[in-house]
Amino acid sequence: MSFLFSSRSSKTFKPKKNIPEGSHQYELLKHAEATLGSGNLRQAVMLPEGEDLNEWIAVNTVDFFNQINMLYGTITEFCTEASCPVMSAGPRYEYHWADGANIKKPIKCSAPKYIDYLMTWVQDQLDDETLFPSKIGLE
Repeated sequence: MSFLFSSRSSKTFKPKKNIPEGSHQYELLKHAEATLGSGNLRQAVMLPEGEDLNEWIAVNTVDFFNQINMLYGTITEFCTEASCPVMSAGPRYEYHWADGANIKKPIKCSAPKYIDYLMTWVQDQLDDETLFPSKIGLE
């Protein structure tokens, strides 16, 4: 799983993007965490008054990716190339990977490989400063 144990940046499993403590993005993340625990999903996803919509979406997208990354890390030993040879949603639906850049024609692959492709692709999007700038708004 290159997104978990990638040699391209010598990282081990950990959330990809850290939000600097004390930054405006950090304050948005703390607000999101506080409202998520309230049990009111509508309140948890609502844009806080006076906040930039794009910044709010970016902070929550990065946090969601980090949570999914950690969750998937806990189940990797149960879904191997041998035990999950196809990425599927039951017997009727099979997923093939294509990213439109490196792999243009969809390819059949195992579930772990598909997830690896997907998580690596998402990381690349999150690392793209034109899509998800690390410094937004006034700090």
